[in-house]
Amino acid sequence: MNKMKRIIIPLVIVLIILVGLTLLEFLVLHLLGLQYKSVSALVLFFILYLLLEIPLTLITDALPKALKSVGIIKSSKGWLPLILDTGLPFILILLLDALISDITITWQGAIIFSLITGIISRKIKQSEKEPPVLDSNEIEKMRSEIDSNEK
Repeated sequence: MNKMKRIIIPLVIVLIILVGLTLLEFLVLHLLGLQYKSVSALVLFFILYLLLEIPLTLITDALPKALKSVGIIKSSKGWLPLILDTGLPFILILLLDALISDITITWQGAIIFSLITGIISRKIKQSEKEPPVLDSNEIEKMRSEIDSNEK
């Protein structure tokens, strides 16, 4: 019973947070022109949006940090994360708009929503520490370890 509480309580908390964020996103998108013909299409839209956004956000958050670590970009907080954080919701909304016939939103509404989420994400990430830069010796050592593990 104690193990069940450890699983159920955090799960309920995460679900409450996700539902709250989804309602907030719905309100903003509705103000920006999101129209739907059925509630089931709206629920499908947000389920697909959530299922696609979470893993893609993990990738788009890690990419600037990885590029900073290997020295390709100077900062993981510059324009690249803003472009990724703005572009991802825009592309997802337009993709889902095209795939779900009962949902429509203007591209202008999608841009405004994406800019809002990108700016909020940028503000949240400002407090994160920059990843360390690896020198060429560390990168070569990591490559040789990967090569030896593959053999």
